[in-house]
Amino acid sequence: MSKIIRLDLSDDEQIEKIGKAISDKVRRKIIKMSTEGSYSVMEIAERLNMPVSTVSFHLKILKEAGFIQILPNPTKRGNEKIISQYISLVRMDFRLFHEQKTNLKTLEIPLGSYSDFRVDPPCALADSTGLLIGWDKPEAFYSTKRFNAQLLSFTKGYVEYKVPVFELEGNRLVGFALSLELCSECPMYNNDWKSDITFWLNDVELCTYHSMGDYGDRPGKNTPSFWPANASQYGMLKKIRVGENGTYLDETKVSDVTISDCNLSGILIKFRIGIKDDAKYAGGVNIFGQAFGDTDQNIIIELAYVK
Repeated sequence: MSKIIRLDLSDDEQIEKIGKAISDKVRRKIIKMSTEGSYSVMEIAERLNMPVSTVSFHLKILKEAGFIQILPNPTKRGNEKIISQYISLVRMDFRLFHEQKTNLKTLEIPLGSYSDFRVDPPCALADSTGLLIGWDKPEAFYSTKRFNAQLLSFTKGYVEYKVPVFELEGNRLVGFALSLELCSECPMYNNDWKSDITFWLNDVELCTYHSMGDYGDRPGKNTPSFWPANASQYGMLKKIRVGENGTYLDETKVSDVTISDCNLSGILIKFRIGIKDDAKYAGGVNIFGQAFGDTDQNIIIELAYVK
């Protein structure tokens, strides 16, 4: 399905990629072909009477700019690549920056303030004084004590947060960012324990972070002394950001999902963190608050909006 992207003069990197892509006559021909249907690399090379290597060079530039998508198509002769249109319309906003001033709202979200959850053991909730209820009891996640949680963990499932942001009423959300410290989850700890941790915004999947371990080889900088030495101690600080040009993990683009794809309206923001049932590495997740791990923060969200 083709997409529409919107740019303004602050989107330097994307504008340069688009400008480079359409500056060449061959690439413009390929863009035109993509509006007519899908083609293999070989078919494009034949129609343009060019070597496959030359066509591949142009396709790489077009893909980086977002004009096309390249999908594998296994055949009896091997893995064929199919090229199709991705961006169908580019809109440029040349209005002055002061007319589109971006406002930023930052909120700190307590770990235990989730509004919905489904968790499989091993799982745990802990605050700054000790373990809540006990080990491996999903029922503990219903406890009213959860609002003080500074560490939560589970093997499969999710936690979901709903946050009202009244400043968004009547305004347009142009960016969302989520920052948190996390790692995989296994019995005790294992620095080489992989897990695919997925993030959703308003039920739209943004991206998956491939965690490399459940870290416990040293005490976390903020982890309380009562916490078992053979349990999870710290994680990695990660930031997921979705804007008008895609989704980024630690400033690396990982998805073409944009803020408009998330269909956000009103003042309620809903985001989810979890392990999918069919994840390749269903290695659980630990989420650390400011009283555990290495980073002195809870979950942080940043909302960029224009009036």
